[in-house]
Formats: sequence, C-alpha cells, structure tokens
Amino acid sequence: MTNSSVPATVSAVIPVHNGQLYLSDAIASVLNQSSPVIECIVIDDGSTDGTRDVVEQFGDRVTYVHQDQAGVSVARNHGAQLAQGDLVAFLDHDDVWLPDKLARQVQALTAEDAVMALCAVRVVNARLDVIGTKRLRSAGDLPTGMLTFDDTEIVDCSSTGLVRRETLLEMGGFDPSLSMSADWDLLFRMLLEQSIAYVDEPLALYRVHDSNMSRRIPVMERDMVHAFAKAFSHPKLPASARRTRELAYSRLYRMLAGSYRDAGQSTDAARMLVRGVRHHPALLIELVARPGSLRRRHPT
Repeated sequence: MTNSSVPATVSAVIPVHNGQLYLSDAIASVLNQSSPVIECIVIDDGSTDGTRDVVEQFGDRVTYVHQDQAGVSVARNHGAQLAQGDLVAFLDHDDVWLPDKLARQVQALTAEDAVMALCAVRVVNARLDVIGTKRLRSAGDLPTGMLTFDDTEIVDCSSTGLVRRETLLEMGGFDPSLSMSADWDLLFRMLLEQSIAYVDEPLALYRVHDSNMSRRIPVMERDMVHAFAKAFSHPKLPASARRTRELAYSRLYRMLAGSYRDAGQSTDAARMLVRGVRHHPALLIELVARPGSLRRRHPT
C-alpha cells in the first residue's frame, strides 16, 4: 500500500524524433499543469531537424537528453530510468495535456491505490480542432476486449499514462522490439498484473496529422502480430481469453485489412482478409452481413 499522506512527485517524459513542428505545444502543456511536475525530460531519439533548438527555448525548465536513434520504446524507457519522480507521465511530442490532467490522475491513482492511471482523450487535427473523443470502455473484461475488438475502445497510454516508476521498471517498461504497439502491449500487461485507475474526462489531446506513426500500416501489422503472440503466451492470461485466440487473430487481420484498404493498398488488404478467414471462417459471413465491419480501426 502507498502512503497517501505523502504527495507523489511526477516526472514528465517526452520522446521525440524530428518533432520540431509540434514539440513546443507538448512541452508548454507539461509546464502549464495545475499540479506541477518536478521535471520535464525530453528524450531526443536521434533527431536531424531543429528539435534541440525547440527544447532550448524553454531553458532550464526542461532537461534535454540526446540518444542515437533506437526507437520510441527505448526513448521512453530511457526517460523513465532518468526520472526522479515517484510517478512518470508520458507524452508523445505531437500531443497535448490539458491543465488539470496530472492533478486529476494523481488523485485517482492515489484513491484507488493503483499503479497506472489513464484518462479519456480528445482527438484533434493538426490545428487542435476537435474531431472526436476516445474513452476506455468494454462490454466485458478489458483484456479480452483488447484481443477481440468486441465493443471495446482503448485509450493508449503513450500520452495518457501516469505510472508508478518503480512498477514500470520492474515490469521491464515498454517493449523495445515494438514501436507503434508498445503502448498497447504495456497496457495489456498492466491489466493482467496490476490495478489501473481511469479518469473518464478528456484531459489530453491526441493530434492526428500526416506523419502520425499510426499511418505506417506495415509497421502496425508487424507490431500487432508480435504483440498478440506475446499476449496469448502470457502466463496470467485467463483461460476464457485464451479460448478466443482464433477469433482474436481473425479480427486483428480484419482491422489490418480495413486499414490497408483505406490506404488504397488493396493487395495487402486482400492478404489480411485471407489470413483472417483462415483463423475464423465465419469472418466471411460476418463481412457479408456487416460490410461496415471492414474498417480502419487501430488497436490503440
């Protein structure tokens, strides 16, 4: 149990690679929190643009750390290892926190004695105009819903996650072999092994723009297939979730097919559909009955 009488300290970690266009917004949103962080650490993952210049404009309020390009997971883990706070809050360089984000999450995490806190997010465009809202929800248990995409909406932890540093490091942090799906993998493992608090208020802005990692569909395919293999081999995965394996893989490939289709890559879309049907032949019936089920739907 934690000692709730001692206020938790929070370190903010922003991983970035060639992010000069939006990085200033992210840093400002950290420094403008109503519950101040003890430090804001920017891990520059081998940028070749003006990322360092952007960070230096904030002076000693921000700690700049450069590393040779090794991927976003390594950058996040690097930041967590350097952090001095009891809690670590991650923020992607192109996203933004609203002012009460950390205050509300620390309150929820402490009240529930959880190891991680998430929050709802506003989806915005490059100019921060609101497109929609994402909330954490599931018709059944969340880990199974994450595997089967069954009436489940996931809020990724890459910009909403506030986590106890000690627990994060003990669990190995973000998987360095994953990039786009590393947050999905961490959240899944956390749900199986730890308690997670959730604030159902949009306290962060997820910015959609042309260079989003989520638009790199082949990387998403590789990452999610690997993440699913890890998930179904996890020793704490309930038997009920394990029995969904064929259905889960079928729906994963359906989601990837929709993503490839929307990107105009029909050959890859067909390849994904074939794999999906092999895992669960009833997918064909489902697609005929519900053509709209073949749609771009990212797991994070």
